[in-house]
Amino acid sequence: MIGFCFQEGSYVPDKPYSQAGLRRSAQPLSSTLAIISPHTMTPDDIRFASVKEDRGWYFVEYFPPHPDFRFSVLQLSVVESHDANAVANAMEYEARDWLRRYPVPVMVTAFSLEGDVFPLQSARPTDHLIAFSDPTQSKEVLRWELVADAELPAVALDRTFLKRIFANVPSKTGREIQAEAQKHITTLKVGWWIVFLWAVVVPLGVAVLEWWSDLLGLVVLAYAFFKAAVEALRLTGHLPKSERERQKEAEDLKMRHYYYHCERNPESFERLKADNFRREEIERTKSQAAALKTQQHPSTDG
Repeated sequence: MIGFCFQEGSYVPDKPYSQAGLRRSAQPLSSTLAIISPHTMTPDDIRFASVKEDRGWYFVEYFPPHPDFRFSVLQLSVVESHDANAVANAMEYEARDWLRRYPVPVMVTAFSLEGDVFPLQSARPTDHLIAFSDPTQSKEVLRWELVADAELPAVALDRTFLKRIFANVPSKTGREIQAEAQKHITTLKVGWWIVFLWAVVVPLGVAVLEWWSDLLGLVVLAYAFFKAAVEALRLTGHLPKSERERQKEAEDLKMRHYYYHCERNPESFERLKADNFRREEIERTKSQAAALKTQQHPSTDG
């Protein structure tokens, strides 16, 4: 079974071959990316889902070309310990395999469990592989170097061609994405108005009615006395706190304690934060790998 995935945000590299700060994310090449806003897409633009597959000691995620880009992006996420040469060989194998399946230039990058680019200096000239078909020689070209955009075939710029070769990959048009974005914006606006009515209009209405109705004024006054009495009992210790209040106080105390020590030692705090991010990235990568294994190799028990 092949896994398809539509990301909430669609991302592409603003500098396709930049390596500075490059990290894997739920979206491809997230640290050097420029977000494609639905408003920048034309109605006829196409956005394809990514394709995920398990390979045992690593898994791959293939991102078809975004509008106006000449290449796809392929990520290898290494989940078991292997040396640079094995990873580089896997990248070359995957590049050829995906190029045969989808004849569009592809940029291949491998990532570690932590989400960093897998270092290949001991095995290859660079950490990134560019693969494309040479129409003049009818062969696959694999280059471990930066390739100028103009040197890549322009097949990915042909929407009709992309629709045909990616017919088995779920896709959305720019028109559909814009409609979904507008629906989301409308939902947010409705939510904002509900909050506004509840937080502003309702209290204002109650205040107006208070002036118009002596009875309502007495009710409001009685409620105020009740709240004051309850608060007085709490402050004097005659009214026990609820379990939820005790938990919140304990959490607030703990947060103030942590904040105090973070302020005292910001360097250690930064190291702790980085370590937490690394652990979260490792767990997320392992979780993705396990999910793909379950999809492609379902249990036959029972």
